[in-house]
Amino acid sequence: MARTPSWTDPVDLLQQLIRFDTSNPPGHEAACIGFLDEVLRAEGLETRRFARDESRPNLIARLPGRGAGS
Repeated sequence: MARTPSWTDPVDLLQQLIRFDTSNPPGHEAACIGFLDEVLRAEGLETRRFARDESRPNLIARLPGRGAGS
């Protein structure tokens, strides 16, 4: 039986995110950002990382719209 990816279960996803030690100082969010980047890319989202300090990157994800407006 194939295992469903963890990000399809919100509880499992939250448990995985809580396990990352991103307490400040010192931060060290890179591992958590890497995990989130993989999850978002697996779902087909375009992502980009930006960082002044490699251990504290920012992640931007783009969810394209349909162009229908409001």
